[in-house]
Amino acid sequence: MRHGLGIAVMVAAVSLLQSRADLNFPLGTYVYRGSVMNYRHEVYSSGNGLTVEAVATNGTVLASCRVTDPVASSGVNYVLEVPVSSQASAKSAAIGDELTCVVRSDGGQTSVSTQAMPPVAAANAITNMNLVGSSSTAFPYGSEGGAVLVSDDYLAGLVPWMQAYGKDAYDPAADWDGDGASNYSEYLAGTNPFDPSDRLRILDYKVQVNAPQLLTFEYAGGHLYAIDSSPSLTNKAWKATSFRTDPAAKSEQKTAWFGGSEDVDVGTATIYLAPAADSPSMFYTIRAE
Repeated sequence: MRHGLGIAVMVAAVSLLQSRADLNFPLGTYVYRGSVMNYRHEVYSSGNGLTVEAVATNGTVLASCRVTDPVASSGVNYVLEVPVSSQASAKSAAIGDELTCVVRSDGGQTSVSTQAMPPVAAANAITNMNLVGSSSTAFPYGSEGGAVLVSDDYLAGLVPWMQAYGKDAYDPAADWDGDGASNYSEYLAGTNPFDPSDRLRILDYKVQVNAPQLLTFEYAGGHLYAIDSSPSLTNKAWKATSFRTDPAAKSEQKTAWFGGSEDVDVGTATIYLAPAADSPSMFYTIRAE
């Protein structure tokens, strides 16, 4: 009798474990956020009538949101919250899933090319991802085998220039005008890759004693800018650097966004950097995102 009872209890325990394995447990959400922009990197607003979707490999839309007016400090105009569970389902993703991002207009057509999103890394985490408008072409870039998306509209506008300069193909890593900025960097900054005088650069830097350091640069409307710093130019170790656009602000920021159009809204801006306490010197560079 005791032996038979033990077998019955064991079978019941195994059955319970199997039923738990079949359940799908909610883990939270994985958030994608950033700026949806046109091919000139001008940030869209709520008036453009766009919706962003996170789509699973089977075509199921797991999350969607409307493009809003951009946040003043960052340019963020969309936030996608993808439900994450222990197993992928019709309503949720699983850790490691690779989704596709689609931006649609109110008319239903795709406004931004579908593009792969970084894999779902963890529940209750955030990935920043900007989306460039119009259909785009992927080009290999860098030594790590990555690729960048360049708007087909932008490339079409470059064709007459490329032909005039004897270029038959676009190379994002090349520096056609020899100004020290790659073609892709100029694409992001909205500058002319065939004009060495038109490039993103620091215009002035002022060192102050016991006060923030002042860095001035020229910006173009509709672009997001960040500052990197390195204690050495011999052994470069660039890293994102916090700053203030308002010297009286209580918190620092990692990016500065300037709204408007890169053709009309161009000007100079000064930001405020805290001097590094552990380095006798510091070098800075500015980049557009």
